[in-house]
Amino acid sequence: MSLYHPIGHRATLSFLEDLAGPYQRHEKALLRALTALEASRAAWLAEVARYKAVRLREKRLGRRVPPDDGPPPGRMGGHWYATVPNLPGRAALHALKLWERDHGPDFADDETRSLVRECIATGGTLTGDPLDVVLARRAGDAGWPLPLIASAAGTSP
Repeated sequence: MSLYHPIGHRATLSFLEDLAGPYQRHEKALLRALTALEASRAAWLAEVARYKAVRLREKRLGRRVPPDDGPPPGRMGGHWYATVPNLPGRAALHALKLWERDHGPDFADDETRSLVRECIATGGTLTGDPLDVVLARRAGDAGWPLPLIASAAGTSP
């Protein structure tokens, strides 16, 4: 857990409890949480392997600079890798709710806080201008909620 926490350490632990139950007290819940975390890590490692293979082919063709369509998997954070449909979006929404609850009004700019609230209110269904804002800002913005919003909206990784 100290090395792989795809949506942040506290959010990952909280989401695992949401998925598996109170794993601190029940062995079966702990095993379910461990299985979910291992499955996410395996999906992430598969994505990393695909990225490495693509980059190796590109480099052999003389393209030394990676394309602008995103960083290597896991570099940005904020995405729960899974083979189960809708699980990444659920994880992202869970993390956004924790972020909104735990951070004061001065922690982020008004636009970011507004995007977080809209994403939570719509269950991750962002379209039009709000989604365009997230996609435009996320590449150059180090703000943790932006990759989570993109993941909740189904546009990541």
